[in-house]
Amino acid sequence: MYPDSDASPVDPGLFADLPTLPGIYRFFGEQDELLYVGKSINLRQRVKSHFSARHRDKKEGRLCYLTRRIEHQVTAGELGALLLENREIKQRQPIFNRRQRRYRQLHTWRLEIDARGFLVPVLYRPLVDDDGWQQDSFGLFRSPRQAKTMLDSKVRDAALCPRICGMETGRHGACFAHQLGRCQGACCGKETRNSHNQRLRKTLEDQHIHAWPYSGMLVIREESPRQTDYHLIDQWCHLTTLQRQPESAVITPDADASFDLDSYRMLIRFLDQGVEHFVLPPET
Repeated sequence: MYPDSDASPVDPGLFADLPTLPGIYRFFGEQDELLYVGKSINLRQRVKSHFSARHRDKKEGRLCYLTRRIEHQVTAGELGALLLENREIKQRQPIFNRRQRRYRQLHTWRLEIDARGFLVPVLYRPLVDDDGWQQDSFGLFRSPRQAKTMLDSKVRDAALCPRICGMETGRHGACFAHQLGRCQGACCGKETRNSHNQRLRKTLEDQHIHAWPYSGMLVIREESPRQTDYHLIDQWCHLTTLQRQPESAVITPDADASFDLDSYRMLIRFLDQGVEHFVLPPET
């Protein structure tokens, strides 16, 4: 059991160097082992909140009790903090960070045409380091089970045919879902092939993976009064972050730079919000 009462004083020296700026922070233990990596747009406030919560939350109490040293690294803004936190957690695997794990093998759905001309979802494991793998892919999942749960929900909600979508066995007559009134009858000729194909594409539309739309390397510029960061992205892979504007697309990526599901989602969100960016054409 770890002390978590007011009888356990907090060393004020832990917060002495923490700025009220965006960035990441690292908690270290007695043997200088990395306990936790976090991010915030206000480092001092966020770190102090861990210690304020230590009396109410067992995990926070244990983390704070074990912490002997705190490091921080300032970034220009929130995106830089998110990307750096995500990479550090997956590379260094701190003891208390269990939410973000590295998944090198992702799964997605692709639509293929069967012998009758119906589009059929096929589970596909992309080689995420190959250019263009996102084309005509739907959803990114950490396991086949997660992928099938999504598809099952989509098929059921849209009254698509589970047999045609590969979720029910059998070849002749109406599928079981049609007998229950949950399929519009593509399996038994009551819905046309074109209608079913169009409805399947439409119901999967919100899962469509963004194919890489740029002709070269994407550079996202993030600026604060203190510093400017340039995040270099290619094929949705965060290659590195520089503190000077790159003059060409010839750069050395950070170690272990590869496609990552969490950073992909971060990048899509910030680009949708209109973050400042430009494209470096490929070297010829």
